[in-house]
Amino acid sequence: MTEKRIWDDFLTERDKQVFQAAGYGKRGGFGTRPALFIIDVQYNFCGDRPEDILEGLKQYRTHCGREAWEAVRHIEPLLHQAREKNIPVFYTESARRPDMIDSGVQVGKSHRGGERTSTEGTHATQTVAPLAPRPQDIRIGKRKPSCFFGTIFMSHLNFFDVDTLILTGGTTSGCLRATAVDAYSFNFKVVIPEETTFDRFQASHAVNLFDLNSKYADVIPTREVEDYLAGLPVRADVAVG
Repeated sequence: MTEKRIWDDFLTERDKQVFQAAGYGKRGGFGTRPALFIIDVQYNFCGDRPEDILEGLKQYRTHCGREAWEAVRHIEPLLHQAREKNIPVFYTESARRPDMIDSGVQVGKSHRGGERTSTEGTHATQTVAPLAPRPQDIRIGKRKPSCFFGTIFMSHLNFFDVDTLILTGGTTSGCLRATAVDAYSFNFKVVIPEETTFDRFQASHAVNLFDLNSKYADVIPTREVEDYLAGLPVRADVAVG
């Protein structure tokens, strides 16, 4: 019996038949030189504490509910493993100027777009404490969904000779998806530990994981990624710190 996936309840019978007939969802597999990537796991997405999303939205318009803190719980072991193995760890930090001009047209896509909950240098845009970056980690500021857009991310990946990107964080339908598609476009192997991702919309979360797993990434249980990292040697060829 096939294990039920998070997206199964959102697919039509036709969708399921097309998925099988067209051959989608084959595993791409792991490479040998991974990097762990933590995408926008900030207080303005997670909230200051686990709480119901509708309550959290009163403070942060980008709040993603309790699911965000549940994802943090699953990211933590991967982060510890990556550091033990000297694997590069990347963070995105999504923040804006006080006047928000660097948001561009994004401000106009939300009725609450003008709220100052994404100002750089504030508590709201810090990575949550359990996942706080260390000096040796790579922190990349971005202004658009994909971390590849307008940043030096690719330069770092080239320097560390990365062949596999392990993507965690959120949102599944936004920044994680955009980065995953660009990573795939640049011929990286893309792995998404399912429990480490989150989104404010349940349907968007499930269907985007389905679509990413179908075409661009391996969306797999976090325990499989932990097993993969455990089997790697400590990386010594490139200094991370």
